[in-house]
Amino acid sequence: MKHSGLSNQPKRDHSVVVPDFFGESQNLEVWQLGWDIDSKIEAKTSVSRKVFEYYVEYQRRNLIFYYVKDGNFYGIHSEECPTPVFIFKKDQSEKYPIDQLIGDTHDYADGETLFNVPCDQKVWDVVKIDGKSLEEVLQDSYIVNIS
Repeated sequence: MKHSGLSNQPKRDHSVVVPDFFGESQNLEVWQLGWDIDSKIEAKTSVSRKVFEYYVEYQRRNLIFYYVKDGNFYGIHSEECPTPVFIFKKDQSEKYPIDQLIGDTHDYADGETLFNVPCDQKVWDVVKIDGKSLEEVLQDSYIVNIS
């Protein structure tokens, strides 16, 4: 009996995390949180820290994510040293959360920089959001963009 390659994939949890996140009746669901399968494949690991290190520390790519627990968009601008970790300003006039994100990885509100991680330290080790490690935060986040 042959099985398709997809049989090893876990079933998607379609529980709604944020209703209307992407638009009318376009919800953010549990299965969309954390690193997506393509990111894990490219990084050649499913370990969150190693995926993060691959993109942010090794490739020096910028990361934008939406942390479900507090409803904020965060950015890590890894092209700079020290590395700023910040909260994006939001356009409150937008109805849907994904549309509230303003601009790209350079557009963050003055005074909203949470950390400037020194060049000799790892972002993963330094950054805590709401008292939680990046591992905990990213598993409860929608990763918007890696650029």
